[in-house]
Amino acid sequence: MRLFELTNKVFGREWKAVNRMQDIAFNLGETCRQDFLEILFLAVNDYGVGAQKLLRGLYERAVVLEYLRKNPDKAERFVRFAAIQEYKVAIAARDVVGEEAFDHEMIRPFGDFQKMYDEVKPEFQVTDCKKCGTKRTAFSWDLDVPAMVRKIGRPYDSLYIAAYALPNLHIHATLSSAFAREVVVGTPEEKNIDAAEVSLIHAILILVLVLQSQSEIFSLGLEKETQACWDDVSAVWQERPHGPQARKDERRTTSQGC
Repeated sequence: MRLFELTNKVFGREWKAVNRMQDIAFNLGETCRQDFLEILFLAVNDYGVGAQKLLRGLYERAVVLEYLRKNPDKAERFVRFAAIQEYKVAIAARDVVGEEAFDHEMIRPFGDFQKMYDEVKPEFQVTDCKKCGTKRTAFSWDLDVPAMVRKIGRPYDSLYIAAYALPNLHIHATLSSAFAREVVVGTPEEKNIDAAEVSLIHAILILVLVLQSQSEIFSLGLEKETQACWDDVSAVWQERPHGPQARKDERRTTSQGC
């Protein structure tokens, strides 16, 4: 309840952006809130792997939010690179279905995507070959996710494996996704419950980090309240019946018995 009350305080308020970064930050944070609710819904309804898939998007948005907080001058690049991202999707779709079918299905014709792409393309050219000086369009608006995580550091780096690396294996057509229900220890049901629990705990921690970013960006003064939520989750994670502390106690008991 403490977390939900704090979330409502952050996102259920009247606000007005004074710059580009704040505009992006609030809406990116609100999307994170929606991601969290969807993860919560899947986790409590026994869809652990589904929750894990959504966790990846929540984590990436939270990382970008914090990176922009620390680098507000990058906000305009984030906005303008959207034309590059949309064009990549559009041209791939056009090549599959044809331009006539594309224009029929989409709200905007392919020509609009091409026009916006041509407008911003010069801003995102990087050196492809230092020897011959050829250029190519940048893969990202600034850094890729792992590089951003290394830049912003803890605690985002400690959440990377569970919240980004492993979920990546489930959202693409990989061997891991094909055999997601296979287990080495226990049953598929137990594996699914574990995935749900891990996804939900990490989603809560990421949401708290999003709230911290919002507090910093909009000067809300919520440091004590966000820290209280973080402490709540840390305690639950350690003290749950089959959590780290329980496993430690079990090992100690086994050792003493021997």
